[in-house]
Amino acid sequence: MMPRRHLDIEALRALACIVDSASFSVAAQQLGRTQSAISLQIKRLEQTLGQTLLRRVQGRVDGPTAEGASLLAYARQILRLNDEAYATVAQDAALGTLRVGLPEELMESVFPAVMPQFRALYPRLRLFVQADTAAAVRQSLAAGGLDVALYKHCGEAIPGSGEVLWQEPLRWMAGAAYRDSPPAMLDGVMPLALFGENCVFRLAVTAALARAELPWALQYSGSSTTGLCHAVRCGLGLTVLPGSLLAAGMAEVTQFDGQRLPDLPAACLLAEHAPGTVTAAARRFVAMVGEVKAARLAS
Repeated sequence: MMPRRHLDIEALRALACIVDSASFSVAAQQLGRTQSAISLQIKRLEQTLGQTLLRRVQGRVDGPTAEGASLLAYARQILRLNDEAYATVAQDAALGTLRVGLPEELMESVFPAVMPQFRALYPRLRLFVQADTAAAVRQSLAAGGLDVALYKHCGEAIPGSGEVLWQEPLRWMAGAAYRDSPPAMLDGVMPLALFGENCVFRLAVTAALARAELPWALQYSGSSTTGLCHAVRCGLGLTVLPGSLLAAGMAEVTQFDGQRLPDLPAACLLAEHAPGTVTAAARRFVAMVGEVKAARLAS
């Protein structure tokens, strides 16, 4: 009889965290372990399989090897099934409340798809949701008011404690009716339709316009993606959103009133857990958001 082979599930979890964060130290923070313990788990996993799983360049993680990528696909399935099985059978572990902070646009897009699946897995768990800006949900997380915060971020420097769920470019958008003949600048300034003043998308676009020395005026401000898209369709002004939020009746633009629009940074959605033990329910909620968002980007 062939000897049984077992993979350490916590080592698989460490592998997934390292690949997602491209860092041993960040993965260690997310898992609540030391960096040396995480490194030892990966070393033992590689010894068990007889394969190198991670590419390392000058001491930094440069993604998985071909063998590591193959294992990672299985690891994600194993972790998902493990967490779901535990949550289903260990009913006592699913009692209590999960407090989540997230951007309001996720309430309109991703949340409706996640909620039925999550409720089916954790029927006895109470869910509290705070829909707010990145600054607000991070502040609530730091104050102990949330168990997990999902928040938007723009720019190359990713906060060390944040797990990247998705990333895509920001795009300039206008109402489709104005794509080829946009309205002229109002009093020499560019009309804009944007989210509230603390939104990272708004901060990114106003910083880009300042660097390009292009004057602008706010013609619409709101917290709803639906309301913002209606404002853009009606020609109130240009907006900036991730490409996946391009809605019917809107179009990407690169120029306005004969001027080239400035380049914009990438936008990403990050997940950050409260310090201490992270529950299976919190991990699964974050994973579901990432899975639904990835499916929408791929479609």
